[in-house]
Amino acid sequence: MELHKIIAIRHSRRAFSDRPVEPEKIERMIEAARWSPSCANRQPWRFFVVDKSAPERLALEDALDAGNGWAKKAPVLIVSGARKADGSVVESREYYLHDTGLATMSLMYRGVDQGLLVHPMAGWKEAPLKAALSLPEDFHPIAVVAVGYPGRHEELDEATRRKDEKPGVRREAGEIAFLGRFGEPFRGTLPSTPRKVYETDIPLRFGDIDAMGHVNNAVTLTLFELGRVKFFADVLGAREVEDITFVLAEANVRYRIPILLKDKVRLRMHVTDVSRSSFRFRCELFDPRDGRVFTEAETVQVMYDYKAGKSRPVDAEFLARAKDYIGG
Repeated sequence: MELHKIIAIRHSRRAFSDRPVEPEKIERMIEAARWSPSCANRQPWRFFVVDKSAPERLALEDALDAGNGWAKKAPVLIVSGARKADGSVVESREYYLHDTGLATMSLMYRGVDQGLLVHPMAGWKEAPLKAALSLPEDFHPIAVVAVGYPGRHEELDEATRRKDEKPGVRREAGEIAFLGRFGEPFRGTLPSTPRKVYETDIPLRFGDIDAMGHVNNAVTLTLFELGRVKFFADVLGAREVEDITFVLAEANVRYRIPILLKDKVRLRMHVTDVSRSSFRFRCELFDPRDGRVFTEAETVQVMYDYKAGKSRPVDAEFLARAKDYIGG
């Protein structure tokens, strides 16, 4: 998977499946961490892989804070940490924590790349955790990372569900990055959010419901397709089939909670990453009554010339009409 897609879909969700994680996937995560950068190549990080069958598992679970009880269902818990003596020190700067953070992020992104849910936690008690893993006195545990496959959101308790249903919020680029000296905000040229976000109601039909009682995953792609066609009609003025000048080239879909027949469904979408002959939609299906997000997706559309039988450049008229809906 491309890196920008891994970054976009990584979320610290809390619903884990009982499905075991294949050992080779954990090995790939450790391998990614192994090749992370570190100051003076000291590689101070250490990782402790604790699966359900490990004798240390119950004691490690007992070290978790009550609010992280959901993590006990994760098939694998990985504890990251380091000793200060193993890291590099430059003047007064001790790099062992920074380097271990870099390695942990590499480990996490490799997990997401393999379809895993990876959630790092700070909510645990240090003394019982060190005792559970027989860690030496000078070793500093830094994070406990829950690893597994995404599970059923509705199986979480209400308080935990509410945490997962909150939209992700990030600071603006000018708040975290500066041009030269402190206080001079970095000013990017790309809009972080579009001026407008296209929304439309998506009606559900009885035929969309499968034997499990919810909208089938394959049907969900059809709902997104309906939204894309309505965008071209409402925003770009398409009236005939011949006016739909794109083909769907790629779709990455993340199913968060099932859509039931009784649910109200609305689609929200905007354009990102306009290239020479393609553009991306970032979209989600949500319940307008309470804001619950059912499904998130990123799709790639390629502008296509059916007569010539090949892709064609994104034209100026498309950009002019869609400009308000383009954001990072």
